[in-house]
Amino acid sequence: MYLFGINKTNKTKMSKYKFTKDYEFKASAKNLYHYISTVNGLSDWFVDKVWVDEAHVFHFEWQGEPLKAILKMHRLNAFVKFEFFPKTDDLETTNPNYVDFHLEPDELTGVTYFKITDFSEMNDLEELNEMWDNFMNTLKEKVGG
Repeated sequence: MYLFGINKTNKTKMSKYKFTKDYEFKASAKNLYHYISTVNGLSDWFVDKVWVDEAHVFHFEWQGEPLKAILKMHRLNAFVKFEFFPKTDDLETTNPNYVDFHLEPDELTGVTYFKITDFSEMNDLEELNEMWDNFMNTLKEKVGG
């Protein structure tokens, strides 16, 4: 089973895969930004648990699987990028796993396009689509969009 690039059944080194997908929301980028940049917002749709330590490291937990990440980049009401720490002693820092959330508002329609980029070892397109569709459906329930 995979969880954000972690192959839980086989810990061998794998190639990286870049998955991107756009979702349409009937909500403002300002409203959505809270959900991609804060502990409370992320725990509403993206993770089971999340907290930030004194070193500004994000501690995520999905189905009991802990992962650490740093907020690598962000711009208010526009995007965030979380870069994940390696899970093993093989400290591969040249090509780390990351997830990137971009919000692109369309002023004419009032729609915001939410683009996700998931860069990890996970390469099962069907599983990635299902996982991200489930995340986005949960988020749409929260924001009403």
